[in-house]
Amino acid sequence: MIYGKRFFYFFMFSEELQNKIIKYYQNYYKSCGLRDFKLRAENKLREEAVEEKRLLRLEEFLLLKKLQAKECFIMGAGTGGLAVVLKEKYNINVSGCEPDIVALDILKEKLKQKGIDDVGFTADFGEHLTSFKSSFFDLVYCYTVLEHVQNVEKCLAEMIRITKPGASVYVNTPNYGFPEERHYKIRWPFPPAYLPRAFSYLYLILRGKPPKFFKSLNLLTKRRLSKILSRHKNIKTKPLSPVKSSTQELLLKKLA
Repeated sequence: MIYGKRFFYFFMFSEELQNKIIKYYQNYYKSCGLRDFKLRAENKLREEAVEEKRLLRLEEFLLLKKLQAKECFIMGAGTGGLAVVLKEKYNINVSGCEPDIVALDILKEKLKQKGIDDVGFTADFGEHLTSFKSSFFDLVYCYTVLEHVQNVEKCLAEMIRITKPGASVYVNTPNYGFPEERHYKIRWPFPPAYLPRAFSYLYLILRGKPPKFFKSLNLLTKRRLSKILSRHKNIKTKPLSPVKSSTQELLLKKLA
């Protein structure tokens, strides 16, 4: 039975798929020690609405209205909310990678129920996008993914490789030189990037948070990311976020 917040979602996806989405995100939020993990998982049923709102803010920067029938690659495509909105609202052809098999299964089922082609989505890791051609995509979109990858430099190199000359890579990732942690929903008494990880683990334990998830994160600061990007002479970097911010938001234009 569909009820409450899930009623409007009934018209988008099957109840079986909704249950898969909720189970997936309950496990994710529990791994971050969030007590309201059930509510947050339910809210993920509105993922498409959240993605649409985010894209409205970025429309001008990403030239979304000019990308009709063109190609967008989503790095770490998750459970597919962004892919659905890009195709349905902007008529942009979508491809991407998502190495989490459970998330990829949800994404593909969403696209199937929406009548959207899912052939361009693979389980490739971002460091090895061997399924995708060089200089092919009109936009590469990477939202809160770099902090999770195995090798930041290789992922950035691959994203730049598959981007067409003159096109852009959009990057949004936390700034760990700032005392805030998005995944655990806490503020640190210190920027975690500048102290031994053992201090961060201890602080998380004292706050009643499981430190296992934190161990997998890349603690990217603005300085570190800027240093990596400076090695790529074929891009022009445009910051979109304030200098002092918990977020690093960048537009990387690939030069001809």
